[in-house]
Amino acid sequence: MFKSGILIMIITLASRVLGLVRTSLIAYYFGATKFTDAYFSAFKISNFFRQLLGEGALGTVFIPIYNDRERLVGKEKSKSLIYSILNLLFIFTTIITILMIVYSDNIIKFIVTGYPPETQEIASNLLKIMAVYLVFIGLSGMICAILNNFKKFLLPASTSLLFNIAIILSIIYFGKQYGVTAMAWGVVVGGLLQLLVVIPTFLKIVKGYKFKIDFKDEDLKKIFILMIPMLLGIFARQINSVVDQYFASHLAKGGVSALENATRIYNLPLGVFGISIATVIYPTLSRAISNNEMDTVKNSLQKGLNFLMFLIIPSMGVLIFYATDLIKLLLGHGAFSENSIIVTSESLLYYSIGLFFYTAVHLMSRAFYGMKDTKRPVLFSIISIITNIGLNALLIKTMHHKGLALATAIASMVNFLLLYTIFNIKYVKLDLVYILKFKSKVIITTGFALAGSFYIDNIFIKLITFAIIYLLFWAWPLKKKGVDLF
Repeated sequence: MFKSGILIMIITLASRVLGLVRTSLIAYYFGATKFTDAYFSAFKISNFFRQLLGEGALGTVFIPIYNDRERLVGKEKSKSLIYSILNLLFIFTTIITILMIVYSDNIIKFIVTGYPPETQEIASNLLKIMAVYLVFIGLSGMICAILNNFKKFLLPASTSLLFNIAIILSIIYFGKQYGVTAMAWGVVVGGLLQLLVVIPTFLKIVKGYKFKIDFKDEDLKKIFILMIPMLLGIFARQINSVVDQYFASHLAKGGVSALENATRIYNLPLGVFGISIATVIYPTLSRAISNNEMDTVKNSLQKGLNFLMFLIIPSMGVLIFYATDLIKLLLGHGAFSENSIIVTSESLLYYSIGLFFYTAVHLMSRAFYGMKDTKRPVLFSIISIITNIGLNALLIKTMHHKGLALATAIASMVNFLLLYTIFNIKYVKLDLVYILKFKSKVIITTGFALAGSFYIDNIFIKLITFAIIYLLFWAWPLKKKGVDLF
């Protein structure tokens, strides 16, 4: 399980590095301006329904239901469920895409009220282009969830490489001539490539395809019943993202871009470590729960949380204490101003405070989903969203962009604590002392690594020194115990 996780981390790391290259190129070519503000806002809106689909609610609910069905009736008779899900998904995303294109002006004016009319017009035109991305990424995400369930982890993890490459090439070859419009077309091409690359392997597994929907299928009905609370929760999170955009649009010019750039950087460890581990552990959790193997559930979750801490806490140390150096290295070029460096690094620092909680929420939520409990994670998510919105309104007045980032971090902590506490009460009691002992060791070794690298001027040498010191502390325990260390 952890070997597969490490392979996915390597691929995801490559993708996230490309994502940083993409972010750096955007900063270099376009800076942090009304054009980038318009692009980021339009992309978030076109991306609004993505987490409702594919690897979000639909993919997460699909895995345990499909596994139960396959165990009872066999793989061949279970294919109809796959056909029905994908065909319904295509119809739904197509309808939403058409609506986004037709009503793009109204959508933009409703969501980003703080933008001047010129910026709203730019965002509306970009949304018209990027709307079709929803169809491609919706189908691709669902197919990737199916492939993950068949333990084909590497190809789904690789699809985001193509997405980043498409946008990077669009900036390099067409950015100067067409501006941010080139990036919008890069998003569309990248989404299409993500879909095309997974289709051959998918067809090989299911051995054909049928364009039919069995509305009488009880498992199909069960999926949508379980999805309802999850959809509400994910929809609420997407609403939260839009509300964040609303608050951010009232910041000084470039504020949205600064927050977006900071988000992309802290998403590197979030995606590489957090989502990768959750993706690999979830099928194991689902099978263990199905077989009533609660010791396996407990062991998997504890190892998962400890492994996350081992990777995320040092990442937090780097992002918090070396934020300015990292922003200068990654974005401080071309049209990216000194003020943009300051605002972005401050945003990164406050976002990073909640990094462990962001990643751990992914893991703990899947533990509930494996139990077929989709209501509690939704309730806790809504509580954290309300917390975030309230803190946004409170902190933006005094802390501005820093307040929005800190609000996100605090809300994630609230979400994790609720998930962890209730899972222990309701389902499986984890060994908190064991987890906290491991956490203290990680914090201490991270502190030594920071102390040994803090006064080095060159950021490359600083990061290398940090990594060497940290890993030296763990080299012998890892060699002696391997994954049992966690």
